Amino acid sequence: MKFELARQSFIPILTPLFLAAVVAPFATQGNVFAAAAESGAPVSGSDLSGGWHYVRTPNPQGGPAAVSIMHTADTSKSDLEFAGLTIRCGDGGTQILIILLRAFPLRARPHVIFGRAGHETQFEGTIAPPGTAILVPGNAANLVEGLWQTQADLFVRVTDGPTSVSGVVALTGLQPAFKALVANCASQ
Repeated sequence: MKFELARQSFIPILTPLFLAAVVAPFATQGNVFAAAAESGAPVSGSDLSGGWHYVRTPNPQGGPAAVSIMHTADTSKSDLEFAGLTIRCGDGGTQILIILLRAFPLRARPHVIFGRAGHETQFEGTIAPPGTAILVPGNAANLVEGLWQTQADLFVRVTDGPTSVSGVVALTGLQPAFKALVANCASQ
């Protein structure tokens, strides 16, 4: 009982940490939130169905904004180091990032495993700055519009040598959130 209450107390802490891990690379000059408010562009545009969040962060150096959807981990089913999942606009399509609360060396190539035992899909990830984000290769559309359509929860395991971090992210509402993301990627 005490452990469950402790896990639930992390929920208010995880969301800001999750957002900081994703937004930090774009906040190198000035206050990115103030810049967004001045431009009229939403930083945290809206909460979408199923707990998904749409985030549009202007690039303080000019150029395209960072646009993504994200969902925090189900803390009752996840390791404490597993923060959640982000899908963002990227070069050549959409990209999936696994967000952790621990940093990996930028040269690490952790394995990302989606699904339950016997129904797993494995990828070799790369570390994205600031070191707490693991970029999964390929276009996110292949998974979102394929394997993940029929699942209620996404089971994720990240392994790098002796290190293993597992988590669960609810997929309810992902399809409309992903469509909103793709529509905004095209307008960049």
